[in-house]
Amino acid sequence: MNKIAFGLVVCQLAMVFQVSAASGGSAAEGDAGRVDEILTKLERRSDGLRDIQTSVVFVDDDQINLSRGEKRGRILFWMTDPNPHFLIHFERTEMDGMLGKQEWYLFDGRWLYQGVERLRQVTKQEMAEAGEKLDLFDLERTPFPLPFGQKKDKILANFNVTLALPTSGDPADTDHLLLVPKPTSRLYRKYDRVDLYVHGDVHLPTRIVVMKNDGMETVTADFPDLSNKSINTGVTERDFAKPAAWEGYKVVVEKIVPGDR
Repeated sequence: MNKIAFGLVVCQLAMVFQVSAASGGSAAEGDAGRVDEILTKLERRSDGLRDIQTSVVFVDDDQINLSRGEKRGRILFWMTDPNPHFLIHFERTEMDGMLGKQEWYLFDGRWLYQGVERLRQVTKQEMAEAGEKLDLFDLERTPFPLPFGQKKDKILANFNVTLALPTSGDPADTDHLLLVPKPTSRLYRKYDRVDLYVHGDVHLPTRIVVMKNDGMETVTADFPDLSNKSINTGVTERDFAKPAAWEGYKVVVEKIVPGDR
C-alpha cells in the first residue's frame, strides 16, 4: 500500500466526488449554518486529544479492475512530539472472496513500517528526517491525512461542502457531509468526492467514503465502535512496539531522497 492509499486507510483517510443518486441528494442552502457548526465541532474535537483507538473496516471497490478488497482490524493513534504515532493492524484481509494474511502499518513519528505476513516482509519508509515536524492535518500536503484535527478554513478552501439528506444506510447518529473539491484545489485531480459521516456526539467521522476515477473506484473506511470511550484511553509507547510476528521478516529500507518531496 503506497502513501496515498495509506492516507485513505487512516481515514483514511483522504477526501472527495460528484453527488450520486445513492447519496440521497443535498440539503437546502439554508443548512449552511449547520455545515459550519459541524465543521467547527470537528476542528475543536482535537482539543485535548491525546490518543484514539478504534476498530476499522476498509473496503476498496475497484470497478476498473473488477476487484474488491476488504480489511478489518484496529487503529491506534497517539499524539506525540514532533509527530504522532499510529498503528493499523489488519487482522483479517480478503481479496475477491479469497482470505488473506495479516498486514500492519506502523508510523513512529519518522518511519512508516508496512508489514505483510504473506510476503514475510517489512518495508521501512522514511517519512521525515530526524526532528522534522510533519503537518499531518494539512489536507493538501500530508502523505496520509487524518480524519480529525482538520481546520475548518482548510476544508472550505479546498472543498464545496453541503449537507446531504439522511438515508437508511447512514451510520447511526451521523450528519452526512458531501465534500467536492474546488477546481483551484490541489485535490481536484486526485479525488472526485469525499463523503464524511460525522457522529453528532463524538464529532468525528465514523465513516469516510472516497470516490475517484469518475466513480469507478470507491474506498470506504468505517469506524464502527468509535465513541467517546475510544478517546484518551491511556495509550503508551509500548502499544507501538514492533510486532513479534515480524521476527525473521525481510526488511526493505526506503530513505528520503533529497529533492523528492
